[in-house]
Amino acid sequence: MKRCARRPLYDVFLLFVAMFCVVLPILCHRLHYSIYYSQTLHMGGTDPFAYAMKVNDERKHLAQAALLSQSTRPSHILHDADAKAKLAIGIVTVNRQVYIREGSLYHPGYILQSVAAILREDPSKKTPLVICDVDLDPPSHSDAVLLSGIVPVRSRYLNETIAPPSEMTDVFKKEKEDYIYCLKQVLSFNSEFILMLQDDALATPGALDTLNHIIRTKIEKKYRGFELIDSNFTKTFFKLFTPTYMQNDFHTTKPRRIFVHLLELVGMGIVGGTIITLLHSRLRKISRSYALIRVFFLGSVACCGLAAWAVSRVHLMEWRRISKYFYIMFQADGCCMPAILYSRDTAINFLEYLETTRNSSIPIDLEMDELVEAHGYESFAVEPNLFSHIGMYSSIQSKINREFQHGFV
Repeated sequence: MKRCARRPLYDVFLLFVAMFCVVLPILCHRLHYSIYYSQTLHMGGTDPFAYAMKVNDERKHLAQAALLSQSTRPSHILHDADAKAKLAIGIVTVNRQVYIREGSLYHPGYILQSVAAILREDPSKKTPLVICDVDLDPPSHSDAVLLSGIVPVRSRYLNETIAPPSEMTDVFKKEKEDYIYCLKQVLSFNSEFILMLQDDALATPGALDTLNHIIRTKIEKKYRGFELIDSNFTKTFFKLFTPTYMQNDFHTTKPRRIFVHLLELVGMGIVGGTIITLLHSRLRKISRSYALIRVFFLGSVACCGLAAWAVSRVHLMEWRRISKYFYIMFQADGCCMPAILYSRDTAINFLEYLETTRNSSIPIDLEMDELVEAHGYESFAVEPNLFSHIGMYSSIQSKINREFQHGFV
């Protein structure tokens, strides 16, 4: 009898050993946010910077091939500004050339990758796309010159009288002026929604289809049961990219997000524990009391909950990419704006606010946070990310971001 009573504890012990010493190390050694991540196994002993450059080069070559085979689309080049579009897309770009360790000049080609990813999504004929070249020397931005034969490219500084380079020494002021310029260009398309991208924001497969679904079922309307009713998301920003480290378990200052993260862990523990208990009972084929089954079930729930934490929320969220119906929206943390969706009214209000603060040296994302914190605006994040951030080289800080190199792989 005592042996029978101890059996569930023994099985739970075996489950923990198998899970944390065998299964997870095998499955998670390439997952950066997992506690089992191994840089050596992931990158094969390659220097992280060199590995990130290799991955970027592979993406760039694929993008170049796709763009060379891309036929000119009149719907994107000759768009009627008076036509009513649901979504208009603007991409802010600047020439990025990096001197690497060997002293040679490296050309990352971020804008090529971003545009190729958008065109891969086969945007609707009513979805205008414009590239805003805000480089101080537009002819030197070879990527933008190449793309001008495929999509509309508007160069802000082509006329030097607009902004002499000597007057643009404050990079954050220039960033703000450039963003204002591009936002005005996109607003000219008279669309209901505005998608503003930085040139190093890479669309994930299916991003535009998922975004249109989110606009239709979460922003314009929302589900109440199985019925769609009108929603009220005025004065709201929608972030389509959040740094992955900020999406990890409890890495947030928002109480509601912490509560939801905790519920996710508990939910994964219960679902996983239930499945394991059912399989265990079926395979063992031993008649036991409900008390013994409950002991094993509780042990399985604890095991699966801890396993979910060990894998990390960032990686577990990937299952939601199975379908656009599984994407969720959370209250967003501050920081970063590689990909932002605005309603037309919100875009106009934000534009007016930026014009009143254009002489300040505050970064744009902090200006947005100020609106959220002090002026009654809201900010939501779509999860998992619809865009990834591939810009290892920062055009604002003019340096390579080595701290988060894994995020650009």
